[in-house]
Amino acid sequence: MSVVGAAIILGLIVAALLRMKAARPVVVIICVLFGLVLGATPIGDGLYAAVASVGAWLSDAVAGV
Repeated sequence: MSVVGAAIILGLIVAALLRMKAARPVVVIICVLFGLVLGATPIGDGLYAAVASVGAWLSDAVAGV
C-alpha cells in the first residue's frame, strides 16, 4: 500500500504542475515513459524499495495527523 500512496502523491504533484502550467503534457508523458523504462532495468528493484520507503514514511506521517 505504501507504493500506491507514493504514486498517488506523485500523481497529485504532476496534476498540480500541469494545472499551474509549470509542465507541458508532452514533458509529463516523456517523464512517465522514462520512469517505466527505468523501472524495467536492473535498478528497478532499488527504485521500488526507495519509493516503498517514502510511501511508508508518508503513510505514517498522514496517519499521525
